Amino acid sequence: MFKKSNPTFNFLKKFLIILGKMSFRWYTRTSLEYTERMSKEVFIKGKVVEGRKLGTKLGFPTINVVYKGDVSGIFIGEILLGGKWKRAAVHVGRKPTINDHEPNLEVHVLSFKKEMEREVVAGKEVIVKLLNKIRDTEKFKTLEELKAKISEDVEFIKNWYNQR
Repeated sequence: MFKKSNPTFNFLKKFLIILGKMSFRWYTRTSLEYTERMSKEVFIKGKVVEGRKLGTKLGFPTINVVYKGDVSGIFIGEILLGGKWKRAAVHVGRKPTINDHEPNLEVHVLSFKKEMEREVVAGKEVIVKLLNKIRDTEKFKTLEELKAKISEDVEFIKNWYNQR
């Protein structure tokens, strides 16, 4: 339909989000890259590992999971913690901004509570569900630019869940 770099696409994206619930659902189903190819949910199972705590320093703590696949990008997702699916923002792939070229999976739980910490200890196996890809991984010039984009992604994902 429209390419993400197309000015018309960018205008429509902003316009449709403003229109509300019905238009927002149309936008996420038809215009976002990867949603058609992800007609089925993608599940990734892996072990939690200790991270560098960069997400925490940026204000977005993450659960780091061992990952060796070829899927990459920023996703609307969920993680199974304590027997319940928790809404999340998920990064899958390399981290070019900090020159980390090893693929990994990071999960930022949108409503993380202190009592969930026992569910995410290093070595424990977790299941992550990818629902929709919202964008590709990018390289940013500064950590402040990265932080701003993560904030924008998290807001987008919260809005997506609120519209469902």
